[in-house]
Amino acid sequence: MGFARLIAWMPLSVAHALGTAFGYLSWRLNNRRTKISRTNIQLCYPLLSDDDRESLVKQSMIESGKTLFEAGMTWFWPLEKVDRLITRVTGMEHLQKALDEDKGIILILPHHGTWEILNHFLRHHLYMYAMYKPAKIKALDRWIYRSRSRVKVGLIPANVTGVKTLHRVLKEKAVVAVLPDQDPGPKSGVFAPFFGEQAWTGKLVNNLASTHPAALLSMYARRSDNGGYEVVIKPAPETIRDKDPVIAATAMNASIEECINECPTMYQWNYARFKTRPEGNEKLYRFKRKHRKEQKAQARIAT
Repeated sequence: MGFARLIAWMPLSVAHALGTAFGYLSWRLNNRRTKISRTNIQLCYPLLSDDDRESLVKQSMIESGKTLFEAGMTWFWPLEKVDRLITRVTGMEHLQKALDEDKGIILILPHHGTWEILNHFLRHHLYMYAMYKPAKIKALDRWIYRSRSRVKVGLIPANVTGVKTLHRVLKEKAVVAVLPDQDPGPKSGVFAPFFGEQAWTGKLVNNLASTHPAALLSMYARRSDNGGYEVVIKPAPETIRDKDPVIAATAMNASIEECINECPTMYQWNYARFKTRPEGNEKLYRFKRKHRKEQKAQARIAT
């Protein structure tokens, strides 16, 4: 929290420069996050050359560093100042159509680009509900709650009661946001292809979409060359409503892939997306600690 307040005093260009340095250093040191990114990218882009794949690993770590150092801006800057950074919106007609239909909206928001910027954009058009896991530190939890409340996000605990609340508000034609690309836990998912690899995928979006006539939209925000942000809005496949959860999860993952492929460097590749494996498959992300001399040698090769 103190870190975010500190970087909030910086111009965004300085925060991005520090984020770039942090991400580059993480890559050079080949830390665990970098190794996870490399594993995921090898699985998802097997046809890339070794050089192109490592370039994507490096750039994705830099973009993740920028995301970290953007926290001060998204959480503490005056709302109007953040609004001025949103310089382009692609697909606004899809959001407007969903609002005009007034059947409720399910927003599919992958960990792609600068997802916190979406809260600032959406506050001008709607109030939305999202699930979250309360922080163990009460002071931090209160701070998260306040930062979300200022951008019109209603936080719902990520538990059975929270799921019931989502159904209730959708019945009232509200807007619900779901981050669909994290491991949902042992009893809440199905295996479905994600870039051709079986990924344990949450059933929540399918559960909501098959019960309510709410519009389905995918969204993300990406950094622009002009120092601002572009919000991208896409209609999500209607197949997400299918009664077969595997068919639905496959359609949802395909919509996420479409977003990622538009700017793959900005996806959160350093999350252990494939930690839950189909029975009989080798476990991933088991990295052996290297001797310091080996780390230095690898760093020299990477430059």
